Amino acid sequence: MENRHVVIIPIEIDEEKEGAYLAAWQVAAEVMAAQPGFLRTYMFRTIVPGSTFSLVNVAEWESAAHWEDAMNACPMMGQRIAVAHPSNYEVIRTVLPATEQGPGSGGGHTPADLPPAEARRRAVDGELTLVDVREDDEWAACHPDGAVHAALSTLPASLADLPDGPLAFICRTGNRSVQAGAQAMRAGRSSVHSVAGGLEAWEAAGLPVG
Repeated sequence: MENRHVVIIPIEIDEEKEGAYLAAWQVAAEVMAAQPGFLRTYMFRTIVPGSTFSLVNVAEWESAAHWEDAMNACPMMGQRIAVAHPSNYEVIRTVLPATEQGPGSGGGHTPADLPPAEARRRAVDGELTLVDVREDDEWAACHPDGAVHAALSTLPASLADLPDGPLAFICRTGNRSVQAGAQAMRAGRSSVHSVAGGLEAWEAAGLPVG
C-alpha cells in the first residue's frame, strides 16, 4: 500500500478573470506533468450556490517532497489572478473502500489509462478510435499514426463526429486526454480511455507518427 500526497486548492476568483486563470492553469498543468513524482491533476467547478470558491484544483503526487520540488518550476506561483488556499493531505487509502471497476470503466467520470502500445494495437485491430485532442498546430506538426483529430477546445460539440464504439484520447503528456475522456463520459460515451503519458510516451515506445 503506497502513500500519496494530495493537494486540494479552493480558488477565489472574479468571474471575468476565470477564463484567463483556466488558460494559465492548463499551461501549468502540462509543466507539472513533466515533473518527477507527478501523478494527476484536475480542476473542478464548484456548484454549491453562494460558495466563496468557484473553482477547486486537486493534484496528486507520489510524495510531499516531489510536490515541494515541483513548486520551484510551477508557472502559477506568484500569479495575481486569483487567491488560492492550498491544503495538503497524506493519503494511504480511502476512508471507505472504492468499488471495483471493470476494465475501461474509468471509475465513473474518469477515463481508464491505456498504455500506448496497447492503444496502438487496438486501433490497428479496429477495436477503438484513437483521438488526438491537441490543438491544430500540434496535430499538424506530428500526431500518432492512425489517429483522428478533435481538439479539446472543440469538445464536447465534436463528439458527435467521432465514430461509435470505444475511444482512446491522446494529447502531449496525458492531461488533456483525461479531460477529454471525462467530457466524453459525461456526454454518455462508454468504454473511454486516456493514453498514458500521451504522445511523449507514444514516441518513446517507438510507435509510428505522421
